[in-house]
Amino acid sequence: MKTEYWINVKRVDNRLLIFLNGETVWDSGIIHDDPEMDHYIQITEQLVLHASHTSELIFEGFNDSYNGNADNGELNPWHFHYRVFSRTVDASGTVINETDLLAPYNEKHLSNPNVRAINNRYQIVRKNAEYKVVSNSLSQHFYN
Repeated sequence: MKTEYWINVKRVDNRLLIFLNGETVWDSGIIHDDPEMDHYIQITEQLVLHASHTSELIFEGFNDSYNGNADNGELNPWHFHYRVFSRTVDASGTVINETDLLAPYNEKHLSNPNVRAINNRYQIVRKNAEYKVVSNSLSQHFYN
């Protein structure tokens, strides 16, 4: 059996960038509320490369203007949904177990256009042969 580490992105409204240890692991590009999104990104190799150090996983989501009314002060919606988890698989590739490393993020709000809507950072360390999130900093920018 082996353990793999994954990110599952299910919703991006505008643009989502994912960084691990300073390197881009995924960039959605500009997307507007794609209901069919169900993208998996494996991060096992990047975590193993830095197993002796703390890894930093960053999600940056942007709310860019995509309508003709941005100058009129209209608000734009943004919605980001991701899940970071470990998956245990047997020798034949059958999934035995999945465990969330952090609470799945699924937020939808309105904000002024042309802002960084989220800047979520997670510190991940290896303890007892498993990776665990030891701290996080979540930042959201939305209109109340």
